[in-house]
Amino acid sequence: MKILVVDDNPEKIRKVVQGILSVPQILRENIDVAQNGQDARAKLKVGTYDLLVLDLCLPEWPESDPDISCSLSLVSDIVDNTILNRPRQIVGLSMFDDMIQCARPEFDQYLWTILHYTSESDDWQSGIIGCIKYLLSDASSDSSMEPVDLCIVTALYHPELTALLNIDWNWQGQIPLDDTTFINRGVFYCDGKPYTVIAAHAPRMGMVASSLLSAKLIAACRPKFLVMTGICAGLRDKTNYGDAILANPTWDYQCGKRTEDDEGPYFYIAPHQISVPENIEVRFQALSRDFEFLSSLKRSWQGDKPESELKLVCGPVASGSAVLADQNSVNEVKAQLRTLVGIEMEIYGVYAAGSNAPSPRPVTFAVKSVCDHADPEKDDRFQKYAAYTSVSVVKVFFERYMREIVDVR
Repeated sequence: MKILVVDDNPEKIRKVVQGILSVPQILRENIDVAQNGQDARAKLKVGTYDLLVLDLCLPEWPESDPDISCSLSLVSDIVDNTILNRPRQIVGLSMFDDMIQCARPEFDQYLWTILHYTSESDDWQSGIIGCIKYLLSDASSDSSMEPVDLCIVTALYHPELTALLNIDWNWQGQIPLDDTTFINRGVFYCDGKPYTVIAAHAPRMGMVASSLLSAKLIAACRPKFLVMTGICAGLRDKTNYGDAILANPTWDYQCGKRTEDDEGPYFYIAPHQISVPENIEVRFQALSRDFEFLSSLKRSWQGDKPESELKLVCGPVASGSAVLADQNSVNEVKAQLRTLVGIEMEIYGVYAAGSNAPSPRPVTFAVKSVCDHADPEKDDRFQKYAAYTSVSVVKVFFERYMREIVDVR
């Protein structure tokens, strides 16, 4: 296996190479290092690499200042330029959150991953090591993966997956599920018994990406439960910031027929609703009445939080392909079901993947928390808080009820 490390920081290069060499099959002579964009291009013109480990902030020339535009330009050239040999896999690396967020759309487009580097810990090395081990193995061996108890999917890496990985479920570092999807493995306990869990985020927002990811996880991991966590818009008169919503039922609010009559354009809705099993809903309703738990959950959050009390709401959530920020659009969706409590972009796709999976199908549901009200006032202020309440409610639900529901499918 040939690996190219592109970084201008000698200490980081040393740590990356040390991590790579912890895989016994890798020899030092099969690791090349480039310290600027031009050097990396020269090596990619003449060499073929299985893995590229790329710093997100590089100098274009030895005398240039480091800049994220150099790394993104290199990625673009790898994709578009037939002169450069494309690696089988690319792993981005950065210690700066703003650069990770800037580069993520480009990396997500090709289902590559970005690891958060820190000099205080070597946890990030596990993602590189896992990627190497996958590339060394026969991809077809993944079909022998042991079934897991729970798969959790999110639409975004930040703040949704990061919030999930912050709960104490013994998460391991990122490892490849295949050559386009990375997962984190963990373990949680209910009544002293351990249960396995896998977490993954979709490459982009929307029903299609989340549905494809869910179908892939179902096929590879054969989970007993498939759950989505994250953030959503809530109806202003029914929800407050941070409220966690169990989506039951869900549907694609854009499904139907657009036509025109004498009175003008008209949309005939044709929703296909998918519901949550009753044994799941009744336990969420019981959890919604545990006011001490909900109050404690809010008190534990150290960042921005609203003045309203935290609630757990069970109700209809509609999915669509666009971010909404105007009341007229919300009213159109609300007209489809007057009890609507939330609007978002992925849940119906996840439910569809679960309901159309071969038997035994996973029990599928979603708990997303309100970060805005889909109006012009929407902003990012409560996104982290909402991601936190969403995963915290799911955490307590499974730690409290898993033994009761695991064999009732």
